[in-house]
Amino acid sequence: MELSLRPAGPEDIDLLYRWANDPVTRQNGFHTEQISYEEHRAWYAGVMQDDSTLLYICLEDHKPVGQIRLRVEGGQALISYSVDPENRGRGVGTRLLGLAEERLKREYPRAELLWGEVKYENVPSLRAFEKNGYAREDRENCVVYRKEI
Repeated sequence: MELSLRPAGPEDIDLLYRWANDPVTRQNGFHTEQISYEEHRAWYAGVMQDDSTLLYICLEDHKPVGQIRLRVEGGQALISYSVDPENRGRGVGTRLLGLAEERLKREYPRAELLWGEVKYENVPSLRAFEKNGYAREDRENCVVYRKEI
C-alpha cells in the first residue's frame, strides 16, 4: 500500500469533523466528549491560520485514510493523528508516523524531537510509535513517546 501526505485545506473540514467524532477516536483522545460543529469550525480556522501547526491528510490511491497534526514549538513537534475507521488494522498509523517524520525533516530542518502522548488503552497507537523507534516513558495516565530526528 502506497501512502502519501498532502496539506489539509478548507475542503477537509467536514471529513476531519467526522473522524474527530468517531467513537473510537473520542475514546482514545484525552478529551472524550463529542465535539460540536461550531467548536470544530473555530478550531479548524485557527489551525489553518497557525504557522506552527502542520496538518496533513494521509492518502492511499488519492483516497483519505487518516490525518496527522504536528504542533511545532522550537525544535520540538507534538504529534496527534487518527486513522479513518474503515482503514484501521492495516498499519496505516505506523506508516503515517514515518511519513510525517520525513515531511517534518524536509519542511522544518530545525526540528530535533518528535513526541506524542498515548493512553494505555490505545494499543494500536502504542504499537505504531514503538514500531517507528520512539523511546517510551510510562506516566500515570499515559505513555509519552519521544524520538530525536
